[in-house]
Amino acid sequence: MPHLDWYVRAQLKLRHLQLLVALDDYRSAARVAAHLHVTQPAVSKMLAAIEKGVEAPLFERTARGLEPTEYGVVLVRHAREIMESLGNAHAEFQDIGEGRLTRVALGVLPSTAVFLIPRLVAALEGEANATGVAISVREGTMEFLLPLLRTGQIDLAVGFLPAKRPGSEYKTTQLYEDPTVTVVRNGHPLSKLRKINWKHLSDYPMILPVKGSLVRSAIDSFMAEHQVHVARRHLESVSTLANLGVLQLTDSIGFMQEHLARYFVNRNDLSILRLDLPSVTMRVGLIWMAERQVPPATRRVMDLLELYAKELSASS
Repeated sequence: MPHLDWYVRAQLKLRHLQLLVALDDYRSAARVAAHLHVTQPAVSKMLAAIEKGVEAPLFERTARGLEPTEYGVVLVRHAREIMESLGNAHAEFQDIGEGRLTRVALGVLPSTAVFLIPRLVAALEGEANATGVAISVREGTMEFLLPLLRTGQIDLAVGFLPAKRPGSEYKTTQLYEDPTVTVVRNGHPLSKLRKINWKHLSDYPMILPVKGSLVRSAIDSFMAEHQVHVARRHLESVSTLANLGVLQLTDSIGFMQEHLARYFVNRNDLSILRLDLPSVTMRVGLIWMAERQVPPATRRVMDLLELYAKELSASS
């Protein structure tokens, strides 16, 4: 659809996006006209021009007022995202100009967010300098975070480093190594066994990282080597809280990075089984774009994370 691509890139304007969002909010051309301080014919004319440009109907008249079509739903969703991003940019400009704070967007693995982010925020709040740093956090696997890093939606990723060096567009530094351990609820039948081996796991449902992730590939290889059968009733999840809830309410067996597992053990939430996964140790590190300048606020965040990583390694 070459015409659509041309129209979106060259002709679709900010006022068009404002109109689409307002139409979705008010569902009435008259109310939208009043909101945007224009005439009702101007609203109808602009909507018709947008529909001609994208070659699709975006709104239709119903007894309940204007309703977005399937095409309209898609375009309105993206219009909202763009308007929100522009609003955030305006807020950041004001903050920087008035010397209040700067923002750092972090992408983190769920397995690191629980204990790394609170420590980072506490350290930043304890600093005496008048200029603050606001942290925004996105959680996800590395497969989810790296595209956000490339497009500038996050400034820095905290995640698993692959065995092979990533592409030249990235810079990385290792923070610490984190073994994978098996975890269960307190009082789980397997936690009462004096001698436990890998085949005991075949009798229970499991909670596994999503397929295709670095840690899942390592776990799958290890279990295949030790002839562990994965029950058909298993959960694939990277949600720390969801995994914790399922583990506490069922006899499921979960796989966690040791630092996170120790955190829950210390809170008396879970137990670690006495099973070794020597080949499933993950390297946790920082990843950022090589060609982008690292602002002082981001550099400060990196320094604090490296400092905390050293403390973690020393206490392990």
